[in-house]
Amino acid sequence: MLSELFDEKGIPVNTAIRFTIACALGATLTPAPVLAQDASCAAYIDATTPKPDRPYRVQQTIKLDGNEMKSEAVYINNTIYTRSPDAAGSKWRATPMPDLKEAIAMAKKTTSRCSMTGVDALDGKPMKVWTSYATTPFEPKPSQWKTWISATDGRVYRQSSDGIDQRIFYDNVSAPAASDMAQPRKRK
Repeated sequence: MLSELFDEKGIPVNTAIRFTIACALGATLTPAPVLAQDASCAAYIDATTPKPDRPYRVQQTIKLDGNEMKSEAVYINNTIYTRSPDAAGSKWRATPMPDLKEAIAMAKKTTSRCSMTGVDALDGKPMKVWTSYATTPFEPKPSQWKTWISATDGRVYRQSSDGIDQRIFYDNVSAPAASDMAQPRKRK
């Protein structure tokens, strides 16, 4: 459940994991101002919702105040593995993937003004470029997102917003080796 990502005060248990999941889903995982469901977003939300039978890997770069942070995520077998390779001794952390029905419902409430705004090529593959607006866990004011969805297989290959760039890959995806996993955190 989405509520498992927050402590009893509503504070994110792990900001990097929650933000990566939120971006990967194209939805927010925290309460946000409720917008009316925007019918223009149905196809976009369907394309950006992870499919349980489609493992993928995300490489994300966030530029904030002149600093660049990188993170990685792997989604496989209903688990999302995340790490920040910039951190010393970075290890992967495993988190159960949130309930997709809840994530879709949240995306429908927080995503608006979706439109296919053009075509492009990414790594030689034809893409439909979508523009949408969504609230995020960090900013209730809707942010503009640009999303590259393959014209041939319907998968998302890139997403970007103010200071955030994500590349999504579907080939040769596997879970991290057990030796690369961080020890689970003990809850107080």
